[in-house]
Formats: sequence, structure tokens, C-alpha cells
Amino acid sequence: MSDYPPEITEEERLLETVRDNLARLEDKEARPDYERTLLELRDSLEGEKLDEDIASVMEAMQRTAALRAQQAQSEEGRVDIDDPYFGHLVVNDEMGRRSVLLGRETFLSDRVRIVDWRNAPISRIFYQYAEGDEYDISIAGRMVSGEVEVRRTLAISDGELRRVATDDHTWVRDRDGSWVDWREREARLAGGAGAALRATSLGTGASGARRDRHLPEIASLLDPEQFGLITRPESGVVVIQGSAGSGKTTVGLHRIAYLHYQAPGRFRPNRILVMVYSKALSAYIEQVLPALGVEGVQVAQYDRWAGTLRKRHCPGLPDAYADNTPGIVTRFKTSTAMLRLVDAYGKRARTRDVTQAFEELLTDRQAILDAAARWAPDEFSEGQLEKIIRWCLDQHHLRSDGLGMSGEERPVIDREDDTIVLRLHQLIRGRIGFKRDQPLSYAHIMVDEAQDMSPLELAVLFGTTNRDRSVTLAGDVAQSVAQHRAMTQWVDVLDALSLEHVEVSPLQVSYRSTRSIMRCANDILGDLAPEVAPETTRDGAPVGHLQFTSMGQAVAWLSGALGDLVRREPSAYIALLTLDQSDAVSWYQALERAEVPNIELVADQDFSFSPGIEVTDIRSSKGLEFDYVILLDANSDRFGPDVGSRTLLHVGATRAAHQLWIVSTSTPSPLIPQNLPGLEGGA
Repeated sequence: MSDYPPEITEEERLLETVRDNLARLEDKEARPDYERTLLELRDSLEGEKLDEDIASVMEAMQRTAALRAQQAQSEEGRVDIDDPYFGHLVVNDEMGRRSVLLGRETFLSDRVRIVDWRNAPISRIFYQYAEGDEYDISIAGRMVSGEVEVRRTLAISDGELRRVATDDHTWVRDRDGSWVDWREREARLAGGAGAALRATSLGTGASGARRDRHLPEIASLLDPEQFGLITRPESGVVVIQGSAGSGKTTVGLHRIAYLHYQAPGRFRPNRILVMVYSKALSAYIEQVLPALGVEGVQVAQYDRWAGTLRKRHCPGLPDAYADNTPGIVTRFKTSTAMLRLVDAYGKRARTRDVTQAFEELLTDRQAILDAAARWAPDEFSEGQLEKIIRWCLDQHHLRSDGLGMSGEERPVIDREDDTIVLRLHQLIRGRIGFKRDQPLSYAHIMVDEAQDMSPLELAVLFGTTNRDRSVTLAGDVAQSVAQHRAMTQWVDVLDALSLEHVEVSPLQVSYRSTRSIMRCANDILGDLAPEVAPETTRDGAPVGHLQFTSMGQAVAWLSGALGDLVRREPSAYIALLTLDQSDAVSWYQALERAEVPNIELVADQDFSFSPGIEVTDIRSSKGLEFDYVILLDANSDRFGPDVGSRTLLHVGATRAAHQLWIVSTSTPSPLIPQNLPGLEGGA
């Protein structure tokens, strides 16, 4: 060991000391008794005579009291003897020179001090300062000034030290047991140079401003295949299937610009509707269309659009939505069988009261059973159908009575019911509209991310077009993230809409992501991947799987990597994506605490579309793109082998234009491709 770098020798000895201490306490609760320590320190004051001795004891009591408060915030548990900590900090200030270890649990003994990185005030020093830096922080209500003497990030696995990173070196244990400096081979975010497509660059140049109104300039950024779709005849339905980054949205929006240019009177902006999946995509498109010379187009999110129309036409139904609708109910109400049932029921309705027809339909047990047997014979079990019927009946009784049996429940409808009501209205009363005597009659509708729309929802939208039925559907069945919906191929949807004659036009080239990103994304899809992989136009950095043993360890690494990237590429647009919003909040708070620059939490799809780092969940990022993407917590407990996990991870991966990192903080997800090139940076 004497031939090792001194950092290795020190850390090996420290790990041995920690493990010895933990082993001694393996049959006891591995958490110190701060109350007893405080009492002992207090009692010792009686024997102290010198002022400096009293001051020393008082400082020790302050430190112990702070650790006691911190321990109260930490989760109950025992320190893992095989992976006890990931950071080593040595500081020197007026409280003395002391060594502190950072881990997932707080633990102090006579020779070991481990603090919970999430709560300990001193952990701020570890994340915010480098070796040699001077600091001023508040500890237990007192400002403390000092210097960082040692700051090291460690990887420990199965009780063995595997990696030691300092500001200058990254020592990694090789397979033969020797230590090698990997600093030159470490994973690094680079290569994007802030080149991701922005809303203002989707037009005809860097600024997006058109110099004239000639179509060749409108389409100057498009390939021949995309151009052909844009210039299809004005009437009829165009269906575009394209992988992530193939330009589906671009084609759809340019088609709107083309139609408006060719026939401005017929395709007036106020008679065009763009239906999108999310608020973020809506904001994005609202910036794009003016850059293409088309202003005043309505861009809407389906749920809000349908909800507003339903309340306009059937105000007697409740405004409140159920927040616990079973998944199987959602699946049935968005199925092809439900579209067939509503159409059949609406055409033979014996009443012109849409609300009455709606209540009769959803309480007609035999009609529901017959619809499932005829149009979805293998989709729903007998038990599932009983659950669906019972749910519909219970909601009906709540609406009829006004109150439930307890007197506390309020009448509600499911969000999917808005669409059922609107379709019934179209069949029984005629066209729908936002104003009396002004039915909707759109000259053109574009539906983006159409794979997440149900056949019934699409039928309602088609019912708002004029006689030319000019519609563009753009989507990718491999990117469906709508829960409890079962669209697997376009042919089923087109058949349900009586559009069997419409051909699906595939876009075969992916322009957004590099070859390595697209290979990884297709590997994640597994059997769901298209038979013919999309072509790509660019090479780029390898996709990296960075494995860490804890979130705290990952934060220590990523804070440095992200800070380095922001300094080198200040115009880069970076996304950190998680499974859900609660995870995004946790990561944002941890990275903000580590003083990662230009980082923001996207809480309500309020993306900036500007340089910086944004943290959000994968679903919120759908349809957007970024220079760099880091998928966080790609662990087996979050992304299992199911279809939904495959689709979500695929969507997250394909948001990246230039480089993708996948970060696991415990057991990696089985969906992470095993053939990813190894990148140093994790455990």
C-alpha cells in the first residue's frame, strides 16, 4: 500500500476504522445517544476551571445539540457497513480541525463522524466549496469561518474502496487491484454548443423572421420527404408516423403555413386549431407559428378544450372530476368499443336531452356488456367489466341524489366523460361551439402527439371540421405516455374512425438525436421498437450510464459536471428528467443546495426554452428537445420491465439532441442497455 498515492492510503485506513466501529455495534442500534453525551458534557462543566476549557466544552455541546437536531430529521435506519459513506471532508475553523464523512445516515462514535448529506449544515461545505477554499456558513445559529483542507468523493462497494476523486485526480481501482488515474477518461458533457433547435429557429433562418412570403423560404429547412407531406392536397386527412426527432411537429406546423399561404381566405388563422398534448408544447408552438408567418391560430390542450365545451353544452353535469378513477374505467372509456357504443347509442337516442342520454348510456349494463363482447372481445375480463359497470352506476347515483350515503361525497364525473357528452351532443343535437349559434367549423386541425388521443376524442375533433375534413395527425406509437390507453398501431385507430383508406406516411429520418442516442432509445424499447430503425444524420458522444450507490453521491458528481458544462457552454439548454414531479423536486433541492448554476425547477410545464438547466418529470418534457439530457434515478424500482416504463424511458432519452447520460442511484433499471460504453463517473 506504500506505493499508492497518499489519498488512497488515507482513505483505506479511514474505511477500515469506520468498518471496525460499525462491526462493534452490529448488534446494537448504530445511532449515537446525543442526549447522554450532552448530559456528560454539562456535568463536566462543574470540574472545569479555565475559561478556555469552559469555551471548549460549550462548543462541543453546541456541535452535539446540532447533531441531535439533525438526527431527529434523518430517517430511521442503520448505517450500511459495506457502503457507509461517499464523501470525506476535512475542515479547519474556530471549532477546530475535524474530519466529517457524508452518507445516507447520521452516526457518531468515539472515532467516526458520519452525517446525513440531506440535513447536516456542514454538508453545504462539501457541495459548495473545493479544497483550499475559505467558507462562512451558519452552524447551529452561529456563523463559522474556516478553510476546506480535504474534499474527496468516494465509491465504496462490498466494503471495498473502489474510487477516490479529488479536485485533481480520479483514482479508480483496476481489476488487478492496482489504482489508475482516470481523470482524462472521465465522463464529460460536451459537444452541444447550445445548438438545440429553438422555437425562433424553426422558420427560415437564425432569427426565424421571413424576408418575404415565398414558400421555398418557408420550407428551406425541410427534406424532400417532409416537403411532400407539407404540400399534400388541401382536403383530406394526412397521418404522419415518425420517430422522436423526425420532424413530425415541424411538418405539421409548416403544413399550416403552406395552407395559409396557398389560400389565406380559406385557411384563416382563426379557423385553424392545433391540438397538443401538454401546456409546454402549447407554449412552444405558440412561439413557432408567428415565426412561420401565421398568427392567431388557436393552440389548445384537449382536456381544457373539451371541458370548456362540455360545460357550455351540458351545464347540469357536475364541474368536479373524480380524482380516483380506476385505470380499467379510463381504459374502457377511451377504447374503440366506447366509440362504437356511443355512436350506436347516439344515432338511436329517443331523447334530445344530451345529459339524459349520457346517464342512460352509462347505466345500461347490457349495452356495455354487448359493446365489449362485440368490439373488444379480448380486452376486458368479466370481473373488469363488473368493476366498470359498478363505477358508472355509483357515479350516476351520486349525481342523482346530490350526496352519497354519508352525506359527505359530492357528485362528480370522470374527465373522459367530457368527450362522451360532446360526442353524444354531435350525434343528437348537431355541432358544438363555444358560443350560441356559432358552431365550430375548422378549416384545418392539426393534432400533435396524436398517439395519446383516444379514438373517441379524435372523433369529436373530426366533428368540428368543415366538409373538406382537412386534418393532420402527427404521432409515434412508440412514444405513448397516456396511462391506461391501449393504442398500439395506427390501423386500429383509422379503422375506428372509418378512415381505412387513409395511408400512414412514415418519416424515416431522425434529425434531433445522434446515432448513439437513437440506438440506446431503440434498445430501451426492446420488442416495442420499429422493425426498421430510423436513420440518423449525426454522430456524437457515447451515451453514458453513470452508476452511483446513493443520491448524495450522484449530486456530488453531477454538481461538478453541470457547473463545468455551464461555464464552457453558457448557451446550452439542459434537462434533468425524473419519473415524476416529486422526484424532480428532490433533485432540484439537492442540486440547488450544491449551488449548481442556472438551475430551475419546472413545476407546471413552464419551460423557459432558453439556456440553463431545467429539472422536471419526463411526461412534462414530451414533445420538446434539449442539448443535453440526464435521466435521473433510472433504478429498477422506478423503471421496471413493463411497457409503460419502456415508453417513458424512451421518451426521456429522445429529448436529447447532443448527449445523454443515464444515472442510477441504486440497482439499475433492467431497461438500461447492457452494451453502453463504460464512462467513469459513478461507482
